[in-house]
Amino acid sequence: MSIVKMKRLRLVGMQDQRDELLRLLQRMGCVEIDEPTDQLSDPEWAALTRPDTQALGDARDTRSQVEAALKTLKKYGPKQKGGLFVKRPVISQAELFDEQAYQRARETARRLTELEREISTRYAEQSKLKSQKLALVPWLELNLPLETASTKDVVVLFGTVAAGVDLDALEGALLAESELVQVLRAGSDTELKYFVLVCHKSVQEACQEVLKGYGFSRSTLRGWTGTAAENDRQLDAQIAENARRLEEAVAQVAAFAGEKGALEQCLDRSEQEIAREEARCRLLDTGTAYFLEGWVPVPDEAALAGQLARFDCCWETEDPAVEDYPQVPIKLKSNVLTEPLTTITEMYSLPSYDGVDPNGLMMPFYVFFFGFMFADLGYGLLLALACTLIQVKVKPKGGFGQLIRLMIMCGISSAVIGFFTGGFFSDFLAQFTGMLGLPQPVIPFLSAPEGSGVPGPVLDVMNDPMTALVFSLAVGLVQIIVGMAVKFWLLCRDGQVWDAIWDVGTWWVIFAGIGLFALNMTGISAVGSVNGIPVVLIIGCLMLLAQGRSAKGFGKVTAIIGAVYNGVTGYFGDILSYSRLMVMMLAGSVIGQVFNILGAMPGGGLPPAVGVPIFFVIFLVGHAFNIGLNVIGTYVHTSRLQYLEFFKQFYREGGRPWRPLNIATKFVDIKEEQ
Repeated sequence: MSIVKMKRLRLVGMQDQRDELLRLLQRMGCVEIDEPTDQLSDPEWAALTRPDTQALGDARDTRSQVEAALKTLKKYGPKQKGGLFVKRPVISQAELFDEQAYQRARETARRLTELEREISTRYAEQSKLKSQKLALVPWLELNLPLETASTKDVVVLFGTVAAGVDLDALEGALLAESELVQVLRAGSDTELKYFVLVCHKSVQEACQEVLKGYGFSRSTLRGWTGTAAENDRQLDAQIAENARRLEEAVAQVAAFAGEKGALEQCLDRSEQEIAREEARCRLLDTGTAYFLEGWVPVPDEAALAGQLARFDCCWETEDPAVEDYPQVPIKLKSNVLTEPLTTITEMYSLPSYDGVDPNGLMMPFYVFFFGFMFADLGYGLLLALACTLIQVKVKPKGGFGQLIRLMIMCGISSAVIGFFTGGFFSDFLAQFTGMLGLPQPVIPFLSAPEGSGVPGPVLDVMNDPMTALVFSLAVGLVQIIVGMAVKFWLLCRDGQVWDAIWDVGTWWVIFAGIGLFALNMTGISAVGSVNGIPVVLIIGCLMLLAQGRSAKGFGKVTAIIGAVYNGVTGYFGDILSYSRLMVMMLAGSVIGQVFNILGAMPGGGLPPAVGVPIFFVIFLVGHAFNIGLNVIGTYVHTSRLQYLEFFKQFYREGGRPWRPLNIATKFVDIKEEQ
């Protein structure tokens, strides 16, 4: 697969047709609108202005309000059916952009926002009333209006002392100063004792000296009228009334439960408004016209030209210059097999415009490597079936959808390779039948007891790991050579033929010499016989001398030494990295076998009615753990091989994703329309 060719689009149109054109471009989804930065630096364009941003601000406000409304509905409304397997509604573009439905949903969102505000106010008021009620508790036993204040001749002091203070002693000390004193006791708690001091004005100072010695602290009870008990009853009534109104507000929110779908559709619609208004704000305006600049894929150019004929505008497209390549957006041309690999490529970096789409090159290796490491018929079928169920039920979008589709292919690969390598929940068949005392079933490749006459596993990693290791390294060498071939082609395409020969072809000759030598060492007849091997190696060494072609003087020597060292260590290390294929395959098989043995140990000495359930409990828990662990590990290691061993051979990274003005929804799916 290749990178889709792009053309720069420039368009000048009439102001009164601007919004209609933007809606057309959004429906077509084939134009990315850019900032016209080159024109802004030109003095002749200085008179052009940016469109106003009021509509963009309104759209963003709508999105915020609808998001808040959905949160309110989720928080206070009834629990609704949800989860991974809930299908999204399928609607037409006309339904998505239905203005009446949009305005109704906005009104619903406004009403829910008001209810959320009222609920928050009621909760705050409830908290306040309960705090006031709690503050009155120590004074409930006092039969004295809380607003009682000092007069010209009488001093009234509300206050507290520590819980450990003896009030009898305090009262005695006060009476010792004067008989014109009275202590009215209230309640107490674990920390304080509450009371009211009433005394004559003439003995106030003496009483305060006594109170000071006992750690008296004055209490402020302002805003209360009547006794504490009377106020407590009033607070009870206010709390009950506030709770009733709170319940009514929550019930009103619950009544909007049926509007959840309309609100979600409204949120999707607001996202389209925001995208279109953001694109509009990138245009340049005059009083009567506007200027648009962007990118259009070459395959969509003809369709776009046909639609633009309806408008009063002039436009042009041109191929990007080489110096513009870093700014050209990248769109990968994919098919059903390579499209799922886009999520792997994007996690690394999109290719540059003058690079190559790695998806098609990577797909067979990625799927095979995953299947080889995860190799198990049972594991692969479970992974493929689970991901197929998600794909059919949910139809996930974006990177998650690509990952699900990739895992379907990897699951099928794992099942096929697992069958030919004898893995079905590791050695489940042998362990389970052995526990029951039954003969092992005879299944070609998968279960082949000695003397059964059926072929055994093509590659048995448990009994012959060295063969699996050699195979892993050989497959790795194939991928590296493919990567080198792509680099060779890129250099030739760019006119650097000699660089391709010296930098890539050199190592191919060396590899060929090493291969011939290995074949002859094993006694296998090779092309050219033994005497031809030195010739190939000598040619390769002579070609290596060209590694110092750009250096001068003694620098040629160091360049050659550096090229040889880096090449030998680099390629050797890259090929050795593929040993993880065998290691991960072996690890998954061993862990699965351990759980099978653990399940068979207690079941072997028990009746089948007891032993079989015990076996399957351990089997299910153990293999669920093994599947989860191996899916993550295999995914990581397979991706690592692509990023660090394969991509380094040829990959030119740094591309930016193509982001057209289009219809992108989260909660609804749009019908395909002609």
